[in-house]
Amino acid sequence: MKKMFFGFILMMSSVVFSQEVYQVIAPEGLTVRTSPNGKRIGKIPYGYPVKITEKGEAFSILDNGKAKNGNWVKLDVNSSKLILDEGINDSVLQNDLYSFSGYLITQQNFINQFEKEISTHPAFNEFYLATAYKCFAIKGDFFGDGVIDYLYRMIDTKGNVRLFIVNNQKKGSQIYGLGGAKDPFKITNYDFGTLMMIPKGTPLYSNYKDGVKRNLNGVSKNEIVTLDYDAIYVHQDNAKEGGFIYRKDGKWNWLNQK
Repeated sequence: MKKMFFGFILMMSSVVFSQEVYQVIAPEGLTVRTSPNGKRIGKIPYGYPVKITEKGEAFSILDNGKAKNGNWVKLDVNSSKLILDEGINDSVLQNDLYSFSGYLITQQNFINQFEKEISTHPAFNEFYLATAYKCFAIKGDFFGDGVIDYLYRMIDTKGNVRLFIVNNQKKGSQIYGLGGAKDPFKITNYDFGTLMMIPKGTPLYSNYKDGVKRNLNGVSKNEIVTLDYDAIYVHQDNAKEGGFIYRKDGKWNWLNQK
């Protein structure tokens, strides 16, 4: 959602909107504010659900030179994943929260789009999309070739929750699987509550070493990985378990995030 501006500002109407579930399709996350055109307090990552409780008048913004139509909408984020910006206290969650609906589509349309793409791969014939999870599909350039790839959280024939990454290439595609008996990290089930794309250029590191938790300032430079393509982040909600996943040197790599 870079390089955008609002054509004009409209106050929210009091029209109550059907609380249908929507899915975020903003590549870098849906910006959430305290009021229409108000202070930004955080974002909801791509692929996560959100409910709309009220809808304002329609308007347009420009995003990288292209018009995007939508409305100011009041959100119910209780069943979503809102990542607060640095310095924002979680007490803000007690207030009304708003966003622009141009980066939301109905959950059913979101599912339909990905199931249509999945159906083009015979390798997925015996698997199904794990839609019971908040996030079950993300996009990103996970191989550094400038082409957007897909990651699906799917259930295999043994009931294991697995991640399948489709490496879309200029000609054809390759599919990589994580989870199950042959997982490189010995993780059978990828039932992590959090699943996100991490943008290129983000410093990746292990925040736990020799029994001690540390932040980025406590990590030596040779332990930090900075990619010119996207990575994957998984983490178990309310548990000290997770990590960054990225492809490098022909293999999948893991950095612990406790």
